[in-house]
Amino acid sequence: MVEPRRPSFSEQYPRTPELDALVEAFARGDYARVRAEAPELKNAPDEAVVKAARELVERTEPDPLAVKLMWITAALLVALAGWWIVKGKPPPGAQQTSPQVEHVR
Repeated sequence: MVEPRRPSFSEQYPRTPELDALVEAFARGDYARVRAEAPELKNAPDEAVVKAARELVERTEPDPLAVKLMWITAALLVALAGWWIVKGKPPPGAQQTSPQVEHVR
C-alpha cells in the first residue's frame, strides 16, 4: 500500500508517533479522525506538538469567507423566491383557463 505524501506545511512539525498518525490521516483525507484524536494531544509535554495538532484541526474547518458567501447566497435565494411569490404575475398574453372537467353520466 502506498503511503500518502506528507503535506508540505507539516515538514516543520516535530516527529512523534501520535502526531505522525494525525498527519497521515490528514493526508488521506480522514478529517474526522484528525478532529477526534487531536484534542488528546493538548496535554502533550512538547508545546510544538500541541501547536501542530491545533493547526491540523484548524485546517479541517471550512473557510470563513466561504461560509459567509453561502449564507449570503441563501438569503438572496429566499428573498428572490419570496418576492416572486408575492409579486409574480403570469406573462402578458398568457391565458389562465380552468381545467376542462368531463362529466360522465
